[in-house]
Amino acid sequence: MTCLPHRLAPSLALLLTTALVLPACVDPKSIGQETDGEDSGTGDTDATETTNGMTTQAPTTGETEGSSTAPTTNDTVVDTGVDCPPIDPGPCMECECTFGGWDCYFAGCVESCEGAMCGEACALCPDDDPECEFPLDVGSCTADGMCVGTPPPKLGFCEGALVPGFEGDLTEVSGCADVVVYAHDAADERGLVVSVDQGLAADAIAQDMPTHIELPATDPTVSIQGRAGFDVTVNECNDVIVPDDIKETWSPTAGTVIVDVTPDGMGGATATVQLVDVSLHRDQPGPAQIVVNFIFTDVPVAWLPG
Repeated sequence: MTCLPHRLAPSLALLLTTALVLPACVDPKSIGQETDGEDSGTGDTDATETTNGMTTQAPTTGETEGSSTAPTTNDTVVDTGVDCPPIDPGPCMECECTFGGWDCYFAGCVESCEGAMCGEACALCPDDDPECEFPLDVGSCTADGMCVGTPPPKLGFCEGALVPGFEGDLTEVSGCADVVVYAHDAADERGLVVSVDQGLAADAIAQDMPTHIELPATDPTVSIQGRAGFDVTVNECNDVIVPDDIKETWSPTAGTVIVDVTPDGMGGATATVQLVDVSLHRDQPGPAQIVVNFIFTDVPVAWLPG
């Protein structure tokens, strides 16, 4: 900054000469005026004041103008999640961070399928986590209250191909030794296959006497299977295996099987097999159980395929 010359009064010139030290550039208009010192911005630094070129120390108050201490209150502070460690809550869970910790709860699916609708989303829980604190995946509720993974899309989840009363359409009946009987509809798309592995036909023929037996549908020697798909019985009593396309299988959970085998006196025998209140549950989870009542009447069972 360039200093412009000014003409000084004699008394002022004497004063400046006596001061020994002159600033490099002095605005004459400022001489004799008070200039406030600049606040350093902290409450601990003393303010300075310049008067007629002299610096003086102002008393310290301990406070900076414009600042204050916030009052203490008892209001609850809700944690926004900043202080919570990162987590992966997994499926079916939503979490909120409160006071530095996570509060998680089920959302979007049910914890238990008891009383839920078939097909409702549910939490698939690990076997070793009975409280289901860490669900593995999202499943679907079955009609009988189970939470399972979704089966392949080709299967109807809540509606199976075998519905109550389907056995009324099974018009084609056949069988073979030792007691194997099966029935299917005209297209061989739905069927029932029953076998009893107790040598009943051989005993009846050997003794030349009828054989009668009643067994639980879940007896280890009894096999009952409902089927749906295409060519579902094509390989029964057949010594040549051909392609089939069985999409659904149904297994018994309760009921009774009654078998009567009658020898024909010529080395053969026929069997009448009755399914009484047999409950079938689809092996591919989803639909509710169905109850089947069906009679295979006078089916030849003394011959072996091949």
